[in-house]
Amino acid sequence: MNATVQSKREVEAAHTLLSEAALLFDESHALTFALVMALAHTPRKEFSHQEIDGLCQLAYELLNKLAKANDIFRETRQNHKAFFLKHDDLRY
Repeated sequence: MNATVQSKREVEAAHTLLSEAALLFDESHALTFALVMALAHTPRKEFSHQEIDGLCQLAYELLNKLAKANDIFRETRQNHKAFFLKHDDLRY
């Protein structure tokens, strides 16, 4: 197998992985946001003030971390696309 074919396979596998990861991050981001909103609107009688604040803080931190990780994956995907624009010989 020549190097160009191997490179194409590796890049395609990376592209597939990044696409799947980006989708999972988008879904996780949306679910985390829904959790934050649900917790923020949960009647205080059902949880102690400290419990609700703690859960909201954890969900908020998770939301921020997912957003940062998603930015990294999106940037990687953009770099991947730019790579192919420069290296047309590796395109299918």
